[in-house]
Amino acid sequence: MAENASRTPDLLLHAAELMAECGFAGMSMRQLAARCGLQSGSLYHHVASKQDLLLDVLLEVLAQRLAAWHNGSFSRDVPGYLRFLLARQRSHPHEDLLLRHEARHLTSDQWHWLDKAQGRLRAPLLTYIDQGRRGAPLPCTGRACASEAIFALVETAHGLRRRPGPVDEAGIEAWLIQASTAVLGA
Repeated sequence: MAENASRTPDLLLHAAELMAECGFAGMSMRQLAARCGLQSGSLYHHVASKQDLLLDVLLEVLAQRLAAWHNGSFSRDVPGYLRFLLARQRSHPHEDLLLRHEARHLTSDQWHWLDKAQGRLRAPLLTYIDQGRRGAPLPCTGRACASEAIFALVETAHGLRRRPGPVDEAGIEAWLIQASTAVLGA
C-alpha cells in the first residue's frame, strides 16, 4: 500500500476515475499525474507503484462503503443491509466496476489486504445472519457460505439492470431479499 497517497487527497479519487474509464491496464501514470496536476516523475513520491495504487483505490472503495453503512439510516438487519448495498451500487456504479474487474490485477500478497477489507464490509451481514438464525443451522455449510452466496446475489443486480427494457429497482430489491431469505432458510 502506498504510504504517501494520503498526502494528495485527490490522488485516489482521480486514480479511481481513470481506472473506471480506462481500466487498470489502460491507465498510465502520466495520465494520472496530468489529472492530478503533478509532474509525472513526482507522482512516485506519492505512490510506490501503479500496483500499490490499485490496492489503495480498492481499499478506499471498501472503506467508503463501510463508512456509508455506518453513517446510513438503513435498518440494521439483513434486508436493510441488502437495501444499502443496492443503493450503493446505483449511486456509485464505478465502485462495483473497479471491484469486479480491476481486482484481478492484484498480486497474491495484495489479495490478503483486499480480503481483510472485504471481511470488514461483510461483518455487518454476518452479525445480522447470526441475529436472525438464533443458533438454528443454515441450509448451506455455514454463515460464511451464506454471506458469500448473498454477496454473489447482490452482484447479479448489476446484470439485471443491464437487461433490455426499463429497470425495475423495486423488483430487483424484492427478488434479492427473497433469494437471500431462501439462502438463509428463513
